[in-house]
Amino acid sequence: MTSYEKLRLEKLRSLGLLDSDPDEFFDCITRVASTILGTPISVISLVDENRQWFKSKHGIDASETARDISFCTHAVSSGQQLIVEDASNDERFASNPLVVNAPNIRFYAGIPIKSVEGYSLGTLCVIDSKPKRPNSSELKALNDLAQLATKEIQFRERMLSAQDSIDQAQSKFKSVFENAGVGIALVNPSGGWLQVNSELCKIVAYSQAELINLTFQDITHPEDLNTDLNLLDQLVTDKIDRYQLEKRYIRKDQAAIWVEITVTKHTTERGELDYFIAIVKDIQSAKETEFALTALRKTLEEKVALRTDELRLVNQSLSKAYQEKIESEQELQNKELELRTILDNANEAYICMDDQGLVTAWNKQAEYTFGWPEQEAIGRKLENLIIPPESQAAHHHGMHRYLTENKSKILGNRIELEAVRKDGVRIPIELQVNALEINDQVLFTSFLRDITERKQLENLLKNEARNDPLTGLANRRKLEEILPIAFQRAKSNKVYLALVFIDLDGFKLINDTHGHQVGDQLLKEVANRINHCSRMSDTAVRYAGDEFVIVLENLKNKQDTKRISANIQKIMAEPVQVGDTQLQITLSIGIAYYGGAEPQAIEPLELIRLADKAMYTAKKNGKNGVVIID
Repeated sequence: MTSYEKLRLEKLRSLGLLDSDPDEFFDCITRVASTILGTPISVISLVDENRQWFKSKHGIDASETARDISFCTHAVSSGQQLIVEDASNDERFASNPLVVNAPNIRFYAGIPIKSVEGYSLGTLCVIDSKPKRPNSSELKALNDLAQLATKEIQFRERMLSAQDSIDQAQSKFKSVFENAGVGIALVNPSGGWLQVNSELCKIVAYSQAELINLTFQDITHPEDLNTDLNLLDQLVTDKIDRYQLEKRYIRKDQAAIWVEITVTKHTTERGELDYFIAIVKDIQSAKETEFALTALRKTLEEKVALRTDELRLVNQSLSKAYQEKIESEQELQNKELELRTILDNANEAYICMDDQGLVTAWNKQAEYTFGWPEQEAIGRKLENLIIPPESQAAHHHGMHRYLTENKSKILGNRIELEAVRKDGVRIPIELQVNALEINDQVLFTSFLRDITERKQLENLLKNEARNDPLTGLANRRKLEEILPIAFQRAKSNKVYLALVFIDLDGFKLINDTHGHQVGDQLLKEVANRINHCSRMSDTAVRYAGDEFVIVLENLKNKQDTKRISANIQKIMAEPVQVGDTQLQITLSIGIAYYGGAEPQAIEPLELIRLADKAMYTAKKNGKNGVVIID
């Protein structure tokens, strides 16, 4: 392994892309690549020591292939784009398993995707089972898409590097924070401890867990609190940029300890207060010495001052408590208004109901989604609004089980269900339900989203994946899905199943002579005629290129197959008019059977192979004929 390859693999692994979950950004690139280049397959591949793994794939089921047969390996090694117009005529790839066998690669175009340092990590490539010569516009579009993928990966690479630097800085800060010889704390604007070091815990005799649940007001000596708060107010209003204060903390054992604190503040990028930073030094010994020297001289004065301070602090505490009560009530009102505004303008329907199943909240999106105005929905049972009749029993059971056993299969999870609108229309929804306990009352909150458009798109994509885009017939993938089911039906009903394998004679000559556009129109007409000859219970398939397959089910005897194949040959004997061109075609047909009273022990794919073999025998016999394997 070269040093370059070793560094390339290290970079690839460090990005965490191998064997990662699908990513819609990359999936969008592969879909667009297939659309622009007109190819059935496109992938974003990442090449490691032994394989190429597909970060994104379109039109192919496999998630990886061996590296030694990978086309992309050549592009990665050279660092340049690789264009193969017909792999079967290219000595590098003619015997490659991916060319000889499925997916029968003929055309390949791959553009390297590179890291910030220029290491080729993989490629964006498009693949077709037909030869192709891309024009300059197509190649430019493919290069632009590969550049998009490259920029996204390089962005993630830079983000990982930045995160490493942040982690190192945080580690250094933590070491200084924990090992400092003075107390250090981060304090939120309301006085709660966000983070404290071991030295501060030692000074006040609280553990970190205990201290985090308190505020600095809770452990500040009442005589010192006002001074601290006044200085803090000046710091907040930018009258000072820091302050230093000697004050007393009340330790866990209720003993007072003198400390010297230095307080600064940290603000956000917008200049808003984020938190305070306090440096705390134990000065108890120094204070005890100071007090011992002045005690004889100021005993009376201190007693008078103490009484005065106590009265003042009581008044301040009462005033502060009253003000905090007013502020708390106002804050609660503001929060309720803010929450209501958020819910009313949310993109998802929000519904809340109590433990009796009665709706207590119903936002504007819920009105739009389900058709019920808020004034009609509030106070009604949810089951009478959106739950289908067949699901209402499960709804009751789920609520009862949670209320009695505190167990639920759906709480906290996103699930898909069917709901009923006010007008009776059923729609698919995605929802997440959570339970809240407030003042010994259980509330169920849920966010719901209409996923009708998403389901329609999923069904459309599923249909496109199983049908040939040129002819509209089922494709090979759908054939491999339905054939085992057809086998089971034939076996259960003790009837025959026939697989008719059809190949157009001389199609390549027509394609070469008249062009692919005429060839495509011919294939569409052939598919139309084959479909016309088939019964409702049969399945017509475009197998590959100019090869078609018909699955004939529910045959009482084998003579039905001969009649149908003769009908196909008859209708195909009629000339095909494509524009000004009249074409005459013939068919070579191979037929293989399965089923009857005692069906043979073969697999569905073996039946395809037998019919294909029979078709090739028909071709060897002079074409335009039928060969049947009994």
